[in-house]
Amino acid sequence: MARTRSQDYDAIKQAILLAAAKLFAERSFEASSINEIAAAAGLSKAGVYHYFDSKTDILRTMLIEHLETVSEIVDAALNTSDAPREKFLHLTEALIENYTRPSSRNQHIVLVNDIGSLPAKDREFVVSAERRIIRATERLLQGIFPQLAEQESYRQPITMLYFGMINWTDTWFSDKGRLSSRELAALVTELMLKGIAHADFAALGRTGK
Repeated sequence: MARTRSQDYDAIKQAILLAAAKLFAERSFEASSINEIAAAAGLSKAGVYHYFDSKTDILRTMLIEHLETVSEIVDAALNTSDAPREKFLHLTEALIENYTRPSSRNQHIVLVNDIGSLPAKDREFVVSAERRIIRATERLLQGIFPQLAEQESYRQPITMLYFGMINWTDTWFSDKGRLSSRELAALVTELMLKGIAHADFAALGRTGK
């Protein structure tokens, strides 16, 4: 007979994932134990195994959910009737808001540091999810700047530089600082879009030779 789920099943599962993300971000996946995860989540070791088969299962679920959240943010920003520049601004606002949440910050650190601890099949799935997010953002930028269609060698680096600007915002940004998250998003949008608009790709190509 199948075991019935308690009403707080999902809440407890998320509590385990949040506790594990904090531990993995601070100490690494390898250095953290199920016992420590259980203690941080206020559960017994058996309680954790009620929700997850293994520590690797926790890592897999954590990273997939993190990327699903980012994918939803990208889809929500892109699937609107807004002009492409407005879509880019709204995307940047949503990403900065997400990345500056402590839970998302921990998950992102784990994604960067511990993806190698996943089995190859799971690692490939996570990398594929990352690539879909990057390609969607790349297409948005090309929609704003059609000339990027002829700059294949620069399109992905530009997109990666964009994510590099905002992925680590949480390491220095404070909501008590001089800029709000919305003002910061407007600044990132201004720097990116005006930078691309004024980039001399022909000159850059000569410099790289």
